[in-house]
Amino acid sequence: MLVTYPNMIRATILCAVAAACAWAQDPIAPHSAYEPPAAKAARSLAASTKASPPGLLTTGEKSDWNETAPYAEAVEISRRLERASRFVKVLDIGATPEGRTMIALVVSKDRAFTPESAARTGKVIMLIQSGIHAGEIEGKDPALMLVRDMVVGKKYGAWLDRMIFVIIPVFNVDGHEYFSPYHRPSQNGPKSTGLRANAQRMNLNRDYIKADTPEMRAWLKIFNTWNPDFHIDNHVTDGSDFQYDVTWDMARNQDIAEPAGAWVRERFVPELDKRMAADGHLVAPYGALRNAGGKREFFMEVFSPRYSHLYSAVQNRPSLLVETHSLKAAKTRAWAHYDIMRNTIETIVADPEGLRQAVREADRLMAARAGDRSAPAVYLAGKVSDTRRPLVYHALKNGPFKSEVTGGTVNRYLAEPDDLNTAIHDQIDTVTEVQMPLGYLVPAAWTAVVDLLKLHGVEMEKTGKALEQEFETYRFSNIKFAANSNEGHVAVSFDARPVKEKMWIPAGSYWVPLKQHRGRLALAMLEPQAPDSLARWGLMNSVFETGFGGGGAGVYLSEPIARRMMADNPELRQQFEAKLAGDAQFAADPRARLQWWFQQSKYEAGDAGRYPIARVWEKNW
Repeated sequence: MLVTYPNMIRATILCAVAAACAWAQDPIAPHSAYEPPAAKAARSLAASTKASPPGLLTTGEKSDWNETAPYAEAVEISRRLERASRFVKVLDIGATPEGRTMIALVVSKDRAFTPESAARTGKVIMLIQSGIHAGEIEGKDPALMLVRDMVVGKKYGAWLDRMIFVIIPVFNVDGHEYFSPYHRPSQNGPKSTGLRANAQRMNLNRDYIKADTPEMRAWLKIFNTWNPDFHIDNHVTDGSDFQYDVTWDMARNQDIAEPAGAWVRERFVPELDKRMAADGHLVAPYGALRNAGGKREFFMEVFSPRYSHLYSAVQNRPSLLVETHSLKAAKTRAWAHYDIMRNTIETIVADPEGLRQAVREADRLMAARAGDRSAPAVYLAGKVSDTRRPLVYHALKNGPFKSEVTGGTVNRYLAEPDDLNTAIHDQIDTVTEVQMPLGYLVPAAWTAVVDLLKLHGVEMEKTGKALEQEFETYRFSNIKFAANSNEGHVAVSFDARPVKEKMWIPAGSYWVPLKQHRGRLALAMLEPQAPDSLARWGLMNSVFETGFGGGGAGVYLSEPIARRMMADNPELRQQFEAKLAGDAQFAADPRARLQWWFQQSKYEAGDAGRYPIARVWEKNW
């Protein structure tokens, strides 16, 4: 049973506060050794506040960004914006585990407040979300300020001639409401913040594929009905101190289809970086310095579709992961969020059709691979490449000092820039890829798989008759379950061997064609070797179970069968002895030895260890 937060968190907070009062008046406030010179004025942020009517100011603005308000303020300001402008509509999009209403604002000059009417305008649709990790909340107020600047102050009213916005001010509403000054010890304000996880102790930014949470199921309905052309996810990151006030990540390699990837690499990122620099920001890709052959070099991270920006990417949509830095002042972070959203919009508004064409051509070209054996394989997983290019990384000088607490040395950053001539690794080497079949057949019994595909908006149809023929699928071996639960699941690793076998697919099963907008998403969910496949998340664990019981009567009754098989089949005996010689762990495990023989026998069900979903190259029914 999942444990919810209310009593546990209140007790934790009371204990934390009581303990803190025993030794300190206030929580320790960490801070960066370096703030960008332009951050003090934060001109764009200040100009927005100055132009605002008093009733539309946020607590962040009124407190010089030292505080943030409860969720009720975001809802109230959203309602006031709706009353102030006929171009704003507030939607109730779902309910949290604790029953709070989630909202989104739609901002449209055409009053296109439904996905269907928005699509008919032909305008770029942008989805912006903040507070998926509710302690990282600096995107909330700046997003509402940008709406205010579009429809009330009208400084950016021209954006609405070319774009429609769907804005979720707080994604993790329950987590947002558990305020404490002790939730983010490595963050420089606001005074109190919410939690990273939701009320079910789930990390929403790991839930995009498995969709366990009510919040994610609400989000998927928004994303997969509005079909945004671009997505922004606002976060705050922890880590070493440096000069940068904001970092970003985007799928831009094999992890997003072309030409959407080319648009990101060649048109969007260079223009965004240029605009941010002109506003006084220091911007870098998200990643970290690591030791590489005795030198410090910068490495990006490789993400998978469990994360927001890669979930968008498997639907061929560019997504900007924004990571301001926890050690910078809260005002600096708010300014960075405001400007990176503003400059992203300005970049797209300059050529909205360029983005729309790239996205739709990516849809077309990816769908065209389905069922084409001569088409290139599709990327599923990768690692950071050794390929490098020059980079000047704007770090800070640092050095060790002796700690009386640890008895050892602790690193300390200094307010002195350290501009490091190094290299960046921002390309991906493919580790796992697969050719895209025409589609999949999902047997009717696998209702949980079917329900998840439907939730993700994947198109499918029921089969009208039973099918019995040869199909491609996989056989599993080397199956290992994780030692601990992760995000409410016990994950499983395995080797998946492609096979072609006769399979029986009952009537009423589901045909999932891949010549569709979400074909690559279906591939990421149904190819078992994909990093976030439903099989890897442990949603299909019964597939890995054998008919061999292995205990008590199972051993007593199975051993004579195995002994007889060993005597009657010299070739199998040679295979068994070779495995004994080459696998010491197997040789020392009596149950595994007996199970090996059971799996070679006719007593083992023919579909044991076989993936139940068929890969189809020709639809012949």
